[in-house]
Amino acid sequence: MKTPFGSPDLFQAFSDRRSWEPGWMADFRKDSWNRFTALPQTKIKDEKWRFSPRARFGYSNCDQLTDSPKSTTLEGKSSEQVIFESFDQAILDHPNLLSILPSLTGPKLGSDATFLLGSSFSESGFIFKANKNYKEEEAFICKHFAPKQNHSLFQQNIVIIEPFAEVTLIEYFDSEDQSSTGILSNLSHIQLGEGAKLNRVVVQRLNSHSTFNHLEKVELGRNAQFTNVSLQLGSAQTRVESRGDIIGDAGEFNNYSLSLGRNNQLFDQRTIQHHIAPHGKSNLLFKNALLDNSKAIFSGLIKVDPAAQNTDSFQTNRNLLLSKEAEADSLPGLEILANEVKCSHGATTSKIDEQELFYLQSRGISKSIAEKLIVLGFFEDIIGQVSNVDLVESLRDEVSQFFNT
Repeated sequence: MKTPFGSPDLFQAFSDRRSWEPGWMADFRKDSWNRFTALPQTKIKDEKWRFSPRARFGYSNCDQLTDSPKSTTLEGKSSEQVIFESFDQAILDHPNLLSILPSLTGPKLGSDATFLLGSSFSESGFIFKANKNYKEEEAFICKHFAPKQNHSLFQQNIVIIEPFAEVTLIEYFDSEDQSSTGILSNLSHIQLGEGAKLNRVVVQRLNSHSTFNHLEKVELGRNAQFTNVSLQLGSAQTRVESRGDIIGDAGEFNNYSLSLGRNNQLFDQRTIQHHIAPHGKSNLLFKNALLDNSKAIFSGLIKVDPAAQNTDSFQTNRNLLLSKEAEADSLPGLEILANEVKCSHGATTSKIDEQELFYLQSRGISKSIAEKLIVLGFFEDIIGQVSNVDLVESLRDEVSQFFNT
Protein backbone atom coordinates (compact mmCIF):
# COMPACT_ATOMS: atom_id res chain seq x y z
CA MET A 1 0.00 0.00 0.00
CA LYS A 2 1.47 3.31 -1.09
CA THR A 3 0.72 5.99 1.48
CA PRO A 4 2.60 8.93 2.94
CA PHE A 5 2.72 6.94 6.17
CA GLY A 6 5.58 4.97 4.65
CA SER A 7 7.76 8.09 4.70
CA PRO A 8 10.78 7.78 7.05
CA ASP A 9 10.55 11.51 7.76
CA LEU A 10 6.92 11.28 8.81
CA PHE A 11 7.61 8.30 11.07
CA GLN A 12 10.60 10.05 12.62
CA ALA A 13 8.56 13.19 13.29
CA PHE A 14 5.90 11.08 14.98
CA SER A 15 8.54 9.25 17.04
CA ASP A 16 10.03 12.56 18.16
CA ARG A 17 6.60 13.71 19.27
CA ARG A 18 6.25 10.52 21.33
CA SER A 19 9.78 10.62 22.75
CA TRP A 20 8.38 10.40 26.29
CA GLU A 21 7.34 6.76 25.72
CA PRO A 22 9.46 3.89 27.11
CA GLY A 23 12.05 2.30 24.84
CA TRP A 24 10.15 -0.96 24.35
CA MET A 25 7.16 0.98 22.95
CA ALA A 26 9.41 2.86 20.54
CA ASP A 27 10.90 -0.46 19.41
CA PHE A 28 7.43 -1.93 18.94
CA ARG A 29 6.35 1.01 16.81
CA LYS A 30 9.49 0.89 14.69
CA ASP A 31 9.15 -2.86 14.13
CA SER A 32 5.49 -2.45 13.12
CA TRP A 33 6.35 0.39 10.73
CA ASN A 34 9.15 -1.67 9.14
CA ARG A 35 6.71 -4.53 8.61
CA PHE A 36 4.23 -2.10 7.06
CA THR A 37 6.76 -0.71 4.60
CA ALA A 38 7.75 -4.28 3.67
CA LEU A 39 4.21 -5.28 2.69
CA PRO A 40 3.88 -6.32 -0.94
CA GLN A 41 1.95 -4.15 -3.35
CA THR A 42 -1.80 -4.56 -3.24
CA LYS A 43 -3.07 -7.51 -5.23
CA ILE A 44 -5.43 -6.75 -8.07
CA LYS A 45 -7.55 -9.70 -6.99
CA ASP A 46 -7.78 -10.36 -3.28
CA GLU A 47 -10.49 -12.68 -1.96
CA LYS A 48 -10.48 -10.83 1.37
CA TRP A 49 -11.65 -7.73 -0.51
CA ARG A 50 -14.06 -9.43 -2.87
CA PHE A 51 -16.92 -7.15 -4.02
CA SER A 52 -15.35 -4.23 -2.16
CA PRO A 53 -14.27 -0.98 -3.85
CA ARG A 54 -11.01 -1.06 -1.95
CA ALA A 55 -9.88 2.37 -3.10
CA ARG A 56 -12.58 3.93 -0.92
CA PHE A 57 -10.60 2.85 2.15
CA GLY A 58 -7.30 4.33 1.01
CA TYR A 59 -5.41 6.99 2.95
CA SER A 60 -4.48 9.24 0.02
CA ASN A 61 -7.08 11.89 0.93
CA CYS A 62 -6.25 11.76 4.64
CA ASP A 63 -2.48 11.61 4.47
CA GLN A 64 -1.67 13.44 7.70
CA LEU A 65 -1.75 12.36 11.31
CA THR A 66 -3.91 14.58 13.44
CA ASP A 67 -1.77 16.93 15.54
CA SER A 68 -4.02 17.00 18.58
CA PRO A 69 -6.54 14.17 18.64
CA LYS A 70 -9.52 14.66 20.90
CA SER A 71 -8.99 12.43 23.89
CA THR A 72 -11.07 9.32 24.29
CA THR A 73 -13.44 10.06 27.16
CA LEU A 74 -14.20 7.43 29.78
CA GLU A 75 -17.19 7.17 32.09
CA GLY A 76 -16.54 4.74 34.92
CA LYS A 77 -13.88 4.98 37.56
CA SER A 78 -10.81 2.88 38.05
CA SER A 79 -10.55 1.15 41.41
CA GLU A 80 -8.65 -1.61 43.14
CA GLN A 81 -10.64 -4.05 41.03
CA VAL A 82 -10.72 -2.21 37.70
CA ILE A 83 -8.26 -0.35 35.51
CA PHE A 84 -10.00 1.95 33.02
CA GLU A 85 -7.63 4.49 31.49
CA SER A 86 -6.79 6.20 28.23
CA PHE A 87 -4.10 4.63 26.06
CA ASP A 88 -1.55 7.35 26.84
CA GLN A 89 -2.19 7.31 30.57
CA ALA A 90 -1.86 3.53 30.65
CA ILE A 91 1.59 3.78 29.02
CA LEU A 92 2.68 5.76 32.07
CA ASP A 93 0.69 3.99 34.80
CA HIS A 94 0.34 0.39 33.62
CA PRO A 95 2.97 -0.37 30.97
CA ASN A 96 2.78 -4.06 31.91
CA LEU A 97 -0.71 -4.26 30.40
CA LEU A 98 0.54 -2.82 27.12
CA SER A 99 3.54 -5.14 26.97
CA ILE A 100 1.33 -7.71 25.19
CA LEU A 101 1.09 -5.45 22.11
CA PRO A 102 4.02 -7.05 20.24
CA SER A 103 2.36 -10.48 20.51
CA LEU A 104 -1.04 -9.39 19.15
CA THR A 105 -1.91 -10.29 15.56
CA GLY A 106 -5.30 -8.76 14.86
CA PRO A 107 -8.14 -10.40 12.91
CA LYS A 108 -6.10 -11.08 9.74
CA LEU A 109 -9.09 -10.66 7.47
CA GLY A 110 -7.59 -8.37 4.86
CA SER A 111 -6.59 -5.08 6.49
CA ASP A 112 -3.03 -5.99 7.44
CA ALA A 113 -1.80 -2.55 6.36
CA THR A 114 -4.28 -0.78 8.63
CA PHE A 115 -3.37 -3.07 11.51
CA LEU A 116 0.33 -2.32 11.15
CA LEU A 117 -0.31 1.40 10.74
CA GLY A 118 -2.37 1.30 13.93
CA SER A 119 0.45 -0.47 15.73
CA SER A 120 2.90 2.12 14.44
CA PHE A 121 0.96 5.35 14.94
CA SER A 122 -1.67 4.72 17.63
CA GLU A 123 -2.03 7.56 20.12
CA SER A 124 -5.59 7.20 21.31
CA GLY A 125 -7.87 4.50 22.71
CA PHE A 126 -8.25 2.91 26.13
CA ILE A 127 -7.16 0.09 28.42
CA PHE A 128 -9.67 -1.86 30.50
CA LYS A 129 -8.89 -4.63 32.96
CA ALA A 130 -11.32 -6.25 35.41
CA ASN A 131 -9.85 -8.37 38.17
CA LYS A 132 -10.94 -11.90 39.01
CA ASN A 133 -14.53 -12.23 40.31
CA TYR A 134 -15.32 -8.55 39.70
CA LYS A 135 -19.02 -7.87 39.07
CA GLU A 136 -20.65 -4.51 38.47
CA GLU A 137 -24.14 -3.69 37.20
CA GLU A 138 -23.22 -0.18 36.02
CA ALA A 139 -21.86 -0.06 32.48
CA PHE A 140 -18.48 1.44 31.62
CA ILE A 141 -18.76 3.94 28.75
CA CYS A 142 -16.09 4.95 26.26
CA LYS A 143 -16.52 7.74 23.70
CA HIS A 144 -14.22 7.85 20.67
CA PHE A 145 -13.88 10.75 18.22
CA ALA A 146 -12.86 10.78 14.57
CA PRO A 147 -10.29 13.42 13.63
CA LYS A 148 -11.04 16.76 12.02
CA GLN A 149 -9.35 18.47 9.07
CA ASN A 150 -9.20 15.40 6.81
CA HIS A 151 -6.61 13.71 9.01
CA SER A 152 -6.10 10.10 10.07
CA LEU A 153 -6.25 8.84 13.64
CA PHE A 154 -5.14 5.38 14.77
CA GLN A 155 -6.06 3.96 18.14
CA GLN A 156 -5.57 0.84 20.24
CA ASN A 157 -7.92 -0.66 22.82
CA ILE A 158 -7.05 -3.53 25.15
CA VAL A 159 -9.75 -5.26 27.19
CA ILE A 160 -8.80 -7.98 29.69
CA ILE A 161 -11.53 -9.65 31.74
CA GLU A 162 -10.04 -11.97 34.33
CA PRO A 163 -11.70 -15.26 35.39
CA PHE A 164 -15.31 -15.08 36.59
CA ALA A 165 -15.56 -11.29 36.23
CA GLU A 166 -18.66 -9.82 34.56
CA VAL A 167 -18.63 -6.45 32.79
CA THR A 168 -20.78 -4.30 30.48
CA LEU A 169 -18.91 -1.95 28.15
CA ILE A 170 -20.51 0.60 25.80
CA GLU A 171 -18.51 2.34 23.06
CA TYR A 172 -19.64 5.33 21.00
CA PHE A 173 -17.88 6.54 17.87
CA ASP A 174 -18.64 10.12 16.83
CA SER A 175 -17.21 12.87 14.63
CA GLU A 176 -16.05 16.19 16.03
CA ASP A 177 -17.80 17.99 13.16
CA GLN A 178 -20.11 17.09 10.32
CA SER A 179 -17.99 18.14 7.36
CA SER A 180 -14.51 16.61 7.67
CA THR A 181 -13.41 13.52 5.76
CA GLY A 182 -11.14 12.05 8.41
CA ILE A 183 -10.31 8.37 8.89
CA LEU A 184 -10.65 6.67 12.26
CA SER A 185 -8.90 3.30 12.44
CA ASN A 186 -9.76 1.42 15.61
CA LEU A 187 -7.92 -1.73 16.79
CA SER A 188 -9.44 -3.72 19.66
CA HIS A 189 -7.89 -6.69 21.47
CA ILE A 190 -10.20 -8.52 23.88
CA GLN A 191 -9.24 -11.40 26.17
CA LEU A 192 -11.70 -13.23 28.43
CA GLY A 193 -10.47 -15.57 31.15
CA GLU A 194 -12.21 -18.68 32.46
CA GLY A 195 -15.87 -18.06 33.21
CA ALA A 196 -15.60 -14.35 32.38
CA LYS A 197 -18.51 -12.50 30.77
CA LEU A 198 -18.35 -9.36 28.65
CA ASN A 199 -21.43 -7.65 27.28
CA ARG A 200 -20.43 -4.96 24.79
CA VAL A 201 -22.46 -2.45 22.80
CA VAL A 202 -20.89 -0.45 19.92
CA VAL A 203 -22.67 2.55 18.38
CA GLN A 204 -20.96 4.06 15.32
CA ARG A 205 -22.42 7.35 14.12
CA LEU A 206 -19.58 9.18 12.36
CA ASN A 207 -20.45 11.91 9.89
CA SER A 208 -21.34 11.03 6.33
CA HIS A 209 -17.89 11.97 4.98
CA SER A 210 -15.74 9.87 7.33
CA THR A 211 -14.09 6.49 6.94
CA PHE A 212 -14.23 3.96 9.77
CA ASN A 213 -11.93 0.94 10.06
CA HIS A 214 -12.84 -1.35 12.97
CA LEU A 215 -10.55 -4.33 13.50
CA GLU A 216 -11.07 -6.60 16.50
CA LYS A 217 -9.94 -9.94 17.84
CA VAL A 218 -11.66 -11.67 20.75
CA GLU A 219 -10.12 -14.63 22.62
CA LEU A 220 -12.35 -16.67 24.89
CA GLY A 221 -11.12 -18.96 27.66
CA ARG A 222 -12.90 -21.91 29.22
CA ASN A 223 -16.64 -21.22 29.79
CA ALA A 224 -16.16 -17.56 28.90
CA GLN A 225 -19.02 -15.67 27.27
CA PHE A 226 -18.81 -12.69 24.91
CA THR A 227 -21.93 -10.93 23.64
CA ASN A 228 -21.56 -8.01 21.25
CA VAL A 229 -24.26 -5.78 19.76
CA SER A 230 -23.11 -3.26 17.13
CA LEU A 231 -25.02 -0.45 15.43
CA GLN A 232 -23.33 0.84 12.28
CA LEU A 233 -25.21 4.00 11.35
CA GLY A 234 -22.68 6.57 10.16
CA SER A 235 -19.59 7.12 7.98
CA ALA A 236 -19.25 7.16 4.21
CA GLN A 237 -17.55 3.76 4.28
CA THR A 238 -17.05 1.28 7.10
CA ARG A 239 -14.78 -1.77 7.14
CA VAL A 240 -15.43 -4.16 10.02
CA GLU A 241 -13.16 -7.15 10.61
CA SER A 242 -14.24 -9.26 13.58
CA ARG A 243 -12.55 -12.44 14.74
CA GLY A 244 -13.70 -14.64 17.63
CA ASP A 245 -11.25 -17.35 18.74
CA ILE A 246 -12.76 -19.88 21.15
CA ILE A 247 -9.60 -21.28 22.70
CA GLY A 248 -11.10 -22.70 25.92
CA ASP A 249 -13.62 -25.51 26.39
CA ALA A 250 -17.28 -24.42 26.21
CA GLY A 251 -16.56 -20.80 25.32
CA GLU A 252 -19.48 -18.86 23.86
CA PHE A 253 -19.11 -16.12 21.22
CA ASN A 254 -22.17 -14.10 20.23
CA ASN A 255 -21.85 -11.36 17.63
CA TYR A 256 -24.87 -9.31 16.54
CA SER A 257 -24.71 -6.33 14.20
CA LEU A 258 -27.07 -4.03 12.32
CA SER A 259 -26.17 -1.55 9.60
CA LEU A 260 -28.51 1.10 8.26
CA GLY A 261 -27.35 2.76 5.05
CA ARG A 262 -28.45 5.59 2.81
CA ASN A 263 -27.08 7.69 -0.06
CA ASN A 264 -23.79 6.03 -1.10
CA GLN A 265 -22.82 4.50 2.24
CA LEU A 266 -20.76 1.32 2.14
CA PHE A 267 -20.58 -1.33 4.86
CA ASP A 268 -17.87 -3.94 4.30
CA GLN A 269 -18.09 -6.73 6.91
CA ARG A 270 -15.61 -9.61 7.30
CA THR A 271 -15.94 -12.12 10.14
CA ILE A 272 -14.62 -15.44 11.41
CA GLN A 273 -15.83 -17.67 14.22
CA HIS A 274 -12.84 -19.90 14.96
CA HIS A 275 -13.53 -22.92 17.17
CA ILE A 276 -10.27 -24.27 18.55
CA ALA A 277 -11.51 -26.05 21.71
CA PRO A 278 -14.41 -28.52 22.12
CA HIS A 279 -17.98 -27.82 23.27
CA GLY A 280 -17.85 -24.22 22.06
CA LYS A 281 -20.83 -22.19 20.89
CA SER A 282 -21.03 -19.24 18.55
CA ASN A 283 -23.88 -17.31 17.02
CA LEU A 284 -23.44 -14.52 14.48
CA LEU A 285 -26.31 -12.47 13.08
CA PHE A 286 -25.57 -9.48 10.82
CA LYS A 287 -28.50 -7.51 9.39
CA ASN A 288 -28.30 -4.69 6.86
CA ALA A 289 -31.13 -2.36 5.79
CA LEU A 290 -30.18 -0.29 2.75
CA LEU A 291 -31.77 2.80 1.23
CA ASP A 292 -30.86 4.83 -1.86
CA ASN A 293 -27.53 3.70 -3.42
CA SER A 294 -26.04 2.21 -0.27
CA LYS A 295 -24.24 -1.12 -0.32
CA ALA A 296 -23.36 -3.90 2.11
CA ILE A 297 -20.83 -6.70 1.77
CA PHE A 298 -20.72 -9.62 4.18
CA SER A 299 -18.08 -12.34 4.14
CA GLY A 300 -18.10 -14.73 7.08
CA LEU A 301 -16.48 -18.03 7.97
CA ILE A 302 -17.12 -20.65 10.62
CA LYS A 303 -13.90 -22.58 11.12
CA VAL A 304 -13.83 -25.68 13.33
CA ASP A 305 -10.48 -27.27 14.16
CA PRO A 306 -10.11 -31.06 14.51
CA ALA A 307 -9.99 -30.84 18.32
CA ALA A 308 -13.16 -28.73 18.53
CA GLN A 309 -15.62 -31.60 18.78
CA ASN A 310 -19.24 -30.91 19.81
CA THR A 311 -19.14 -27.40 18.43
CA ASP A 312 -22.49 -25.62 18.02
CA SER A 313 -22.21 -22.69 15.63
CA PHE A 314 -24.51 -20.55 13.51
CA GLN A 315 -23.92 -17.71 11.07
CA THR A 316 -26.67 -15.64 9.46
CA ASN A 317 -26.67 -12.59 7.20
CA ARG A 318 -29.94 -10.86 6.31
CA ASN A 319 -30.26 -7.92 3.93
CA LEU A 320 -33.31 -5.70 3.40
CA LEU A 321 -33.24 -3.53 0.27
CA LEU A 322 -35.35 -0.39 0.54
CA SER A 323 -34.65 0.89 -2.98
CA LYS A 324 -33.98 -0.48 -6.45
CA GLU A 325 -30.44 0.91 -6.39
CA ALA A 326 -29.36 -0.58 -3.05
CA GLU A 327 -27.01 -3.57 -3.26
CA ALA A 328 -25.95 -6.42 -0.97
CA ASP A 329 -23.38 -9.17 -1.50
CA SER A 330 -23.08 -12.10 0.89
CA LEU A 331 -20.40 -14.78 1.19
CA PRO A 332 -21.04 -17.12 4.16
CA GLY A 333 -18.70 -20.10 4.52
CA LEU A 334 -17.87 -23.22 6.53
CA GLU A 335 -14.55 -24.99 7.14
CA ILE A 336 -15.30 -28.01 9.30
CA LEU A 337 -12.43 -30.32 10.33
CA ALA A 338 -14.19 -32.06 13.26
CA ASN A 339 -16.75 -34.88 13.11
CA GLU A 340 -19.20 -34.18 15.94
CA VAL A 341 -20.48 -30.67 15.20
CA LYS A 342 -23.67 -28.73 14.61
CA CYS A 343 -22.90 -25.87 12.23
CA SER A 344 -24.97 -23.96 9.72
CA HIS A 345 -24.95 -20.72 7.81
CA GLY A 346 -27.39 -18.78 5.70
CA ALA A 347 -27.90 -15.53 3.85
CA THR A 348 -30.92 -13.79 2.36
CA THR A 349 -31.47 -10.59 0.44
CA SER A 350 -35.01 -9.34 -0.01
CA LYS A 351 -36.90 -6.21 -0.91
CA ILE A 352 -39.35 -4.48 1.37
CA ASP A 353 -42.73 -6.22 1.48
CA GLU A 354 -44.98 -4.04 -0.69
CA GLN A 355 -48.14 -5.46 0.88
CA GLU A 356 -46.87 -4.65 4.34
CA LEU A 357 -45.94 -1.16 3.21
CA PHE A 358 -49.35 -0.71 1.54
CA TYR A 359 -51.15 -1.88 4.67
CA LEU A 360 -49.39 0.70 6.85
CA GLN A 361 -49.99 3.49 4.34
CA SER A 362 -53.65 2.56 4.10
CA ARG A 363 -53.86 3.25 7.84
CA GLY A 364 -52.76 6.83 7.30
CA ILE A 365 -49.03 6.27 7.95
CA SER A 366 -46.66 8.07 5.59
CA LYS A 367 -44.28 6.03 3.47
CA SER A 368 -41.18 7.24 5.35
CA ILE A 369 -42.69 6.41 8.74
CA ALA A 370 -43.88 3.04 7.43
CA GLU A 371 -40.36 2.23 6.23
CA LYS A 372 -38.98 3.21 9.61
CA LEU A 373 -41.42 0.91 11.41
CA ILE A 374 -40.55 -1.98 9.10
CA VAL A 375 -36.82 -1.42 9.65
CA LEU A 376 -37.29 -1.24 13.43
CA GLY A 377 -39.08 -4.57 13.28
CA PHE A 378 -36.35 -6.01 11.06
CA PHE A 379 -33.68 -5.00 13.59
CA GLU A 380 -35.56 -5.95 16.75
CA ASP A 381 -33.89 -9.33 17.23
CA ILE A 382 -30.51 -7.53 17.17
CA ILE A 383 -31.42 -4.76 19.60
CA GLY A 384 -33.30 -7.25 21.77
CA GLN A 385 -30.05 -9.04 22.60
CA VAL A 386 -29.25 -6.19 25.03
CA SER A 387 -30.49 -7.06 28.52
CA ASN A 388 -30.70 -3.50 29.91
CA VAL A 389 -34.19 -2.10 29.22
CA ASP A 390 -33.10 1.56 29.22
CA LEU A 391 -30.25 0.82 26.84
CA VAL A 392 -32.59 -1.07 24.50
CA GLU A 393 -34.81 2.00 24.27
CA SER A 394 -31.78 4.18 23.64
CA LEU A 395 -30.68 1.94 20.75
CA ARG A 396 -34.16 1.99 19.25
CA ASP A 397 -34.01 5.78 19.39
CA GLU A 398 -30.64 5.72 17.58
CA VAL A 399 -32.25 3.86 14.67
CA SER A 400 -35.34 6.10 14.71
CA GLN A 401 -33.22 9.25 14.63
CA PHE A 402 -31.52 7.98 11.47
CA PHE A 403 -34.78 8.61 9.59
CA ASN A 404 -35.11 12.12 11.01
CA THR A 405 -31.76 13.49 9.76
